[in-house]
Amino acid sequence: MKHLLVTGLGTFLLFALIILQPDFGSAMLLFTLWLIIIILAGLEKKYLVTLFFIVVVLFVGAWSFYFKDYQKQRILTFVNPSFNPLDQGYNVAQAIIAVGSGGMTGRGIGFGSQSQLKFLPESQTDFIFAVVAEELGFLGVGLVLIFFSLFFYRCLANLKNVKSDFGVFFVLGAVSLVFVEMFINIGMNLGILPVIGIALPFLSYGGSSVIANLAMVGVLQSIVIRSKISY
Repeated sequence: MKHLLVTGLGTFLLFALIILQPDFGSAMLLFTLWLIIIILAGLEKKYLVTLFFIVVVLFVGAWSFYFKDYQKQRILTFVNPSFNPLDQGYNVAQAIIAVGSGGMTGRGIGFGSQSQLKFLPESQTDFIFAVVAEELGFLGVGLVLIFFSLFFYRCLANLKNVKSDFGVFFVLGAVSLVFVEMFINIGMNLGILPVIGIALPFLSYGGSSVIANLAMVGVLQSIVIRSKISY
């Protein structure tokens, strides 16, 4: 309970600062990462059930008193993809069209009608996966997923060499962060998750996102390398 409260308080302070920006997507990403790590650390089921009910109560309260109209509409669009297809549902509708039109081999790099003709908003960031699917098709998407799978495999395969608790949880945290970002972004592009502005790691355009991810991988590699060195 002590570790749960201490780490939960630290996470809540950062969560609150991000929410005030407001950046609901990044705040939820931070909360999800904290939840995954404490579960991996061995959180007891009774605490997990209690957390679940707390989150439900907070969500209901946020829906009633905090969420802006556009945030509510994003969630409603997720529940019903046909909801307001010319406004809040427009991005998702265009992404699904782009993904579906790619076929097996795609239309070719630079020849995607949805992305090149600007029907697909934010095609360089939030909806980069739809661009890959449209221009490179199922084969291109499969290649992207293979690259991510190799990253996860290499991280977890080297986990057995890491000696310190900090190193173990850093590796698990890094893998969890990249996986959650990947899962949410692809889910957004396929219309199976709400659009919350999460980038696709290593693919989406954006200086700060790329620098942060590469710095994280650099620290991860340093932990693995130093764990293999015997002094």
